[in-house]
Amino acid sequence: MAKVSVSILACDQTRIGEQVQEAERAGADVVHIDVMDGVYVENVTFGPQLVTDLKKITRLPLSVHMELLRPETFLPMFARAGADIITFQLDACPNPIHMLREIHKAGLKAGVGIGPAYDVESLKYLLHHMDGLILMSVEPGYGGQTFEESVYEKLRRAREIMDETGYHVPVSVDGGVNVQTGRRLVEAGADVLIAGSSVFQSDSITAAVKGLKKL
Repeated sequence: MAKVSVSILACDQTRIGEQVQEAERAGADVVHIDVMDGVYVENVTFGPQLVTDLKKITRLPLSVHMELLRPETFLPMFARAGADIITFQLDACPNPIHMLREIHKAGLKAGVGIGPAYDVESLKYLLHHMDGLILMSVEPGYGGQTFEESVYEKLRRAREIMDETGYHVPVSVDGGVNVQTGRRLVEAGADVLIAGSSVFQSDSITAAVKGLKKL
């Protein structure tokens, strides 16, 4: 059974706190916070203050997904804010091993995100520094995209690389995740389903989370 990470990008921005709490009561495992800078992607989203505020109202781990350039610049402020996990996009960071080490020095779990246009072969050089992997099934930062079916192949290849290297980390999938895609993702090896619209824009947050938890 996969864990469910709820992505607050799809929340009603006037009700983030109460919607996160409803997702927590329904059994969500993680709160996923997309931080976008308007440069790496066109969108601009959340800052460290939201992380601090969410820390006060939920016991779930807060996973900050940095969809921005030069993530090392932003690491200290989100570490101080109370993030539990920091994930950065591999193609946005020129020195990923250094970044992973800096995240660990800050006392946080460290993850790498890989966009749909990039392969997973570099994982063999990074896995021993990582605590988690996010495979994106849509391009970061843009809504309403078609789900990229290639993520299933990447999931299987990521698992093969983990078996080859002996280093295993949880694999999350982000983008277009719902009950239909989620079932196939779990079958392909996903450990964590990152779901936004299918949870927070559904008729019932509770039912949506519970539906994903059953997969």
